[in-house]
Amino acid sequence: IILEARLPKGWVSYLVLGFSVAGILSQLLVYPIRNQSENAWVRTFSKWFYFLLVPLVVLLYIAALRRVFDYGITELRYLLLLLTLWLTGITVYFIFSKIKNIKILPLTLCLLALFSAFGPWGASGVSRMSQQHRLKKVLQENNLLNAAGKVQASGKQPEQAARDKIASSVEYLYRTHGLSSLQPLF
Repeated sequence: IILEARLPKGWVSYLVLGFSVAGILSQLLVYPIRNQSENAWVRTFSKWFYFLLVPLVVLLYIAALRRVFDYGITELRYLLLLLTLWLTGITVYFIFSKIKNIKILPLTLCLLALFSAFGPWGASGVSRMSQQHRLKKVLQENNLLNAAGKVQASGKQPEQAARDKIASSVEYLYRTHGLSSLQPLF
């Protein structure tokens, strides 16, 4: 990434989350033996792991937000952003907190899972709204919406990039959320 000055397409988040999960899981597994004198390496690992996560969390934000700004929020991107925020909070907690309680890990993950599963703030509701907004914006930019916000014919065909955005948004909304997600435009 540093040598080429660009992000690899689509898999930075998998690498960072994979490293983070492996490190956090290993900390949970060795937690019972961390205070034994012959296991000083466990304390050293636990101390430095979260400091090593800081640049990776920054990289995760860059990768996640770039995809969101380019293509809008989908369920997977919503969960990626949620995990990024969670990882940030956990990293800050374990770096600055005097009391490092590992019970915070499953508790906060459980709360996030409940939060993201239901309602308009959940993954499905936010992704639907984001993709509908993205579609409306492209339609408006290309004069394909009338004053009532309904799709209308236009004398000028949109450029290929706009047609691709329209097609991908329509396909995503139809495939993921059904025809009802497109109905307000017609």
